[in-house]
Amino acid sequence: MSDKLGEFMASQNWVLLQAIKGWQVERDAAATDVVRLTLPARDGERYIVRFVCDGYPGTPPSVKFADANGATSERTAWPAGNNVFYEVVKHPPNSFLCTDLTREGLNQHPDWKTKPTAWNGATHTLLDLFNYIQDDLLNSPNYQGRTK
Repeated sequence: MSDKLGEFMASQNWVLLQAIKGWQVERDAAATDVVRLTLPARDGERYIVRFVCDGYPGTPPSVKFADANGATSERTAWPAGNNVFYEVVKHPPNSFLCTDLTREGLNQHPDWKTKPTAWNGATHTLLDLFNYIQDDLLNSPNYQGRTK
């Protein structure tokens, strides 16, 4: 059986990406379809994002912010923002990112599957999501700090 997620993880220079982007990336030893990304926001806050990658790369990952214990239902694990930000970031109890790059977004909006930007396992990798979360969400002017 092919381990495409393992191949992806092995193909990246995580030390360099940590130095450049501030990312810490780990694959769960027990639940091997889970990847955790710890990354900084523009205000210095660090967030943990959990990616469930069963079926990777053909199936888009499930993406949720999590606390240090792995809970995705803790509001304080999630970033806050303005109304534009909340079009994508859905706080608990919903707990998902509503974008055409995530499993949840595509489940909520099946019509998005035909968009040219929608997750395509032949062209997208987790790096697309990592960059989207950091650049388009946590470094955007719509981000307003950690949820209290």
